[in-house]
Amino acid sequence: MSILGFISHCCSAWFCFLIPSYGTFKALSHRPVSEPELERWSQYWAVIGIVVAYEYLAEFLLSWLPFYWELKTLFLLFLALPQTQGSTYIYGTYLQPFFVQNETELDAGILSVQRKTLFFAQARFAALWQFIVGTLNKNTVAGQQATGAPGQAPAPGAGLSMESAMGLFRSFAPLISSLQPQAAPTAPSASAPATPSPAPSASSSSFEAPAAGYRVPVFSEAAPPFPEPQHHS
Repeated sequence: MSILGFISHCCSAWFCFLIPSYGTFKALSHRPVSEPELERWSQYWAVIGIVVAYEYLAEFLLSWLPFYWELKTLFLLFLALPQTQGSTYIYGTYLQPFFVQNETELDAGILSVQRKTLFFAQARFAALWQFIVGTLNKNTVAGQQATGAPGQAPAPGAGLSMESAMGLFRSFAPLISSLQPQAAPTAPSASAPATPSPAPSASSSSFEAPAAGYRVPVFSEAAPPFPEPQHHS
């Protein structure tokens, strides 16, 4: 887009959409409502609706013409500016007589288009729903045949249901647990001494060492009395 086209877009956005939108707000918010202002802006938006519909349908065919955006900006300014009030002129001269003359046909046509669009959308949605349900049923049946028939290999690409997956898990769970390595018992070391017998009581005088096979004298905890000297006459 050229610089001149960008300037045209900015002017159209400001004078042809933002200012009319704010003017409509002021006409609706003030009480009592100014009927001339409200009528003027209503006529403007009616004409702008026709222009926007034209843009969606045929603008791509004419946008390559030289100075198209500049001419379009001038036309929108002619519609929006209060000095020209082009929208009021176009509405009163062309748009209103056409709507009044063809109001019945337009109402019937709009209602027919709405009904046909609704029926078409309902038919397409129903067909899509039937396709989804049929695909899910086929996958379910294929999964049941692949997992339920004895001696038959599963069909490639068959769906696997939740019940089939749980059955396979229960079938292979004992095999998986048996394949897990078991902890080997710890063998006693050859150099480690044997487990000693219960410790003797404090009053015992000896204990037996099973590994050596002999008795070791052990003094009791109470010391023997010291002998007193005796005097002979």
